[in-house]
Amino acid sequence: MSANLEIIQKKLEHLLRMRGDVEHSITKMPIPLSKINQNGVSVLTPDERETLSAFTIRFATYQEHMGKTMKSVAIEEESPTSPFGMVLALMEKLGILESTERWKEIRELRNAVNHEYEEDAEALHQILERMVASAPWLFSVHEKLVLFVQNTYQKVSNR
Repeated sequence: MSANLEIIQKKLEHLLRMRGDVEHSITKMPIPLSKINQNGVSVLTPDERETLSAFTIRFATYQEHMGKTMKSVAIEEESPTSPFGMVLALMEKLGILESTERWKEIRELRNAVNHEYEEDAEALHQILERMVASAPWLFSVHEKLVLFVQNTYQKVSNR
């Protein structure tokens, strides 16, 4: 197995753990989301603020790490990796991404959440709800990425 394939395998193992962390954080989001929607950020307990922080960081890290894994796949496919849009276009071509635009929208959400934390409770609530609602799409991309790697590179590793 090539060094790059070993890197891809390790990244996929990390992604699996990260996905579990995102899923765990999502189960804790309903109460903070409800409180933000009704009364704003100021009524959140320290534990609820920690829940929001953990979710947003885990979500962002998961997507970022998935992007790095995609870049490693692009390297293995001997495809351009810069700008990152080239990697996304390849992922769309390979059937891993349904839409590069959806990927970019989710990236914009994770960036927007940092700007709305205390300023606008309604905007923060909407962003967080959209992030939670976007998680299954990211999970689907993750699954397609795993399947692609298994189906494409198992032949290489068996030689």
